[in-house]
Amino acid sequence: MARISTYAIDTLDGNDKLIGTDQGGATKNFQVDSGETTPGGGQGKSLVNYITEADGRALAFLFHNSTFGGNTSIQSGTINVSNSNATTAFSAITTLKVSKFPYATAIQSNSNSAVNILSEYVGERIKWSDIKNPNIYGIYECVAFAQDGNTSFYDMTLAYKSGNGNFMAGDNTNTFPDIYLLELFGTDKNFTFTQSSAASTWNVTHNLNKFPSVSVTLADGTQVEAEVEHTNKNSLTITFSGDNSGIAYMN
Repeated sequence: MARISTYAIDTLDGNDKLIGTDQGGATKNFQVDSGETTPGGGQGKSLVNYITEADGRALAFLFHNSTFGGNTSIQSGTINVSNSNATTAFSAITTLKVSKFPYATAIQSNSNSAVNILSEYVGERIKWSDIKNPNIYGIYECVAFAQDGNTSFYDMTLAYKSGNGNFMAGDNTNTFPDIYLLELFGTDKNFTFTQSSAASTWNVTHNLNKFPSVSVTLADGTQVEAEVEHTNKNSLTITFSGDNSGIAYMN
C-alpha cells in the first residue's frame, strides 16, 4: 500500500466512508453521513464534535444568541446568552444557560443527558473554546450550576479569568454552526475559607464533592494543626482549643 502522504487531500462528504473495526472485531466501512439519527447526520455533520464527546471530560455545544438560531425558543444541545448580540465577548459572560444534552447527543432519537458530569465542573477552572479555532477561548472558574426550574437547561455561573475572542452565533442558523468545546482547565478542585471573627469551631461548606486535605493559617500568619471532621463530601468542621480567626485551604 502506498504511503498515506501520497494520496490527494479531500474533504468529507455525506456519501464518504471510513474504514474501521466494529465492536465485534470485524473490519467494516462506516458512512460519514447516513441520516438525521446518526452522529454524522443532519445537524451533526461535524464528525470532530462527535469524537470529542467520547471523552467524558470534554463536551461540545452549539452557541445561540437571543434568537435561538432562528427558532422560537432555546434549543436542546445549545448554550445560550440571553439578550445577547451575535457576538458576545468571553469577558462579558457571567452566566451561560446550558442544555443538559450535549450537541451531538441532542440530535439522537434517544438523547443522553450529561448533567451529572456537568455538575462536576463546579469549583473547577474550565475552558470554552471554538472547536475550529483553539485560539478563540475563554477561561473561567465555574462558580455554580443550577437547574432552571423544571426544564432541561441549567444556569452555569462563571467568573472570567482570561481569554481571547468572543462567543459568536455566526449567521445564527444551523447552516454554519458555531460549536464550542467545554473542558476542564487547570488543577484539581480547591476551596479557600475565611473565618473573620475568632471562634473555636469553624463550620465550612466547600461543595467540592470530596474529602479534601485541609491546611490552616491563622490571622497572624502562623500555620497550625487543627482537628478536622468531615461531615460529608461537601462540608467539614475545624476545631481549636481556643478562639481563632484565619484562613483554611482545602484541596
